[in-house]
Amino acid sequence: MKPSIWLIEKWRLFIIVLATSIGGLLTDEWLISLTLSLFFYIIWMYHKLQQFYIWMADGTKQDSAPDSDGIWDKINYQVLQTKNKSNNRKKRMNVLLKRSQNILKGFPYAAIVLNQNNEIDWSNKKSGLLLNIVKNDRGQRINNLIRSPKLYKLLSSSEDGSEVEIESPKDLSTQLLLKLISIGPDSKLLIARDITQRNKTLEMRKNFISNASHELRTPLTVISGYLEMIKESGELPKSLSSQIDVSYEQSERMRNIIEDLLTLSRLESTDDIQDISVDIDMNEIINHVCQDFDRKITIEIETNKTIQGVETEIISLCTNLIQNSMFYTPKGTKIIVRWYEGENDKLCLDVQDFGKGIPEKHIVHLTERFYRVDKGRSKERGGTGLGLAIVNHIAHRHNAELRIDSKVGVGSTFTVCFVKV
Repeated sequence: MKPSIWLIEKWRLFIIVLATSIGGLLTDEWLISLTLSLFFYIIWMYHKLQQFYIWMADGTKQDSAPDSDGIWDKINYQVLQTKNKSNNRKKRMNVLLKRSQNILKGFPYAAIVLNQNNEIDWSNKKSGLLLNIVKNDRGQRINNLIRSPKLYKLLSSSEDGSEVEIESPKDLSTQLLLKLISIGPDSKLLIARDITQRNKTLEMRKNFISNASHELRTPLTVISGYLEMIKESGELPKSLSSQIDVSYEQSERMRNIIEDLLTLSRLESTDDIQDISVDIDMNEIINHVCQDFDRKITIEIETNKTIQGVETEIISLCTNLIQNSMFYTPKGTKIIVRWYEGENDKLCLDVQDFGKGIPEKHIVHLTERFYRVDKGRSKERGGTGLGLAIVNHIAHRHNAELRIDSKVGVGSTFTVCFVKV
């Protein structure tokens, strides 16, 4: 603090001492003189405190601040400074709040701010159009207004950015994608967007692929059959032998692609497998699948625990993972298949190879349809480019997660982790 403030307070103390001394010298009653001096000082302090209290209760207006000097002047100044800073902070916060609300109002999606109890704090106009949430619903629990098991599961999820698809409570023909984002320790933002048109487009694409694959399946089977007959007839001129062999290989490759497309179409057509799930012995399946390949595969079974799922799909998952490792590694390369208990109560299947590995930039695209790291090599080996897409779909249908770890020059590990039953 400024020296002048303390100087004033020192003068006040000096006056008390001086008054006490004069009174004591005149009356020879030093104790009474000191008591009276302190009494009047306390009365003065009480008066200042009363002034300060009335000023604080009145809203600490600058023009009504009590006249004072010394330490009281400094206290009044500090209170006014704190108030001004608080007002400025409130103004900035109000500007930011209005700006945020204007952004959310202009948001092309429904946006709802929820508190820690999933009660509605704020919503934009689009929420009324898509979710039938209006201003009067503020303070209501969102799951009381929208009755959906999927929404309840989303609100209970601890994973930030979780998504679910539901039907609009306002129009059952409208499909909505809900996404929950944490925006603070006690607040969440629920975003809903209309994906009806997107789903219709995806459905049209799936139907086209399914129908086209079905239509191509029969003629290709016939072509492949005739080419095989010509190959094995023994009457084929040597000059045409290589052309027929290539034609047969390509027809078989096309047939495999169509079979994989039909498999994908079937996997995409349904999501719920609960009614057709059975206990699956992974030990038995892994040994059975590995016997069908003409390469030596090391099998490591570290647990006998079973999973719940569709057996044919799990066989397809194992087959595609092992085939993928065989397609993209030279003959004689070691391949290890492991079944073990992983972290976080998971049961995991590893397919590890020691090939040349996959560059990191390709890993995120490996589960896309027809994506190939080495296009020439995969065509030469007869790969369809759909194996990992099928694996990924099967994994999702079984609430499992596909992870891919690979280092160039070291090899690759494909891991599928299932939730314990």
